[in-house]
Amino acid sequence: MATGSKEEKKGRMSPDAVFDLYSRLLSEIWEIVSALIGEASLAFLFSLAIRKLGEKHPFLESLNVTEEGIALDGLRRECRGIAPVEIHRGFQGLITHLFTLFSTLTEGVISRELFPKVLPKVREAERMISQK
Repeated sequence: MATGSKEEKKGRMSPDAVFDLYSRLLSEIWEIVSALIGEASLAFLFSLAIRKLGEKHPFLESLNVTEEGIALDGLRRECRGIAPVEIHRGFQGLITHLFTLFSTLTEGVISRELFPKVLPKVREAERMISQK
């Protein structure tokens, strides 16, 4: 843990720290949205978003999504060799695209529910990345 603190002070955020923040955020999104639209529908929307962003952010293709939820183990291993800023951009793109899909599907109902919970965490990730 002390190493992480030293990295933060030097402005070099570890990929694991950024990954952990986004994995908690994706789990929270899954919990909230699956209660509103169901696991099968949400799994489909996640799959669409991952497929759309996979070419630009190939590490996202390691995100395993089923009706039971999201599995992040393979994704964590994939992210270890990627710069934290790239991890942030990929996850931010995924969340942005999910919000677009949620808005299209529910005319903003889900987005209004999620926005106050998601925005502070995305801003926290941006602060983590911009530390120097």
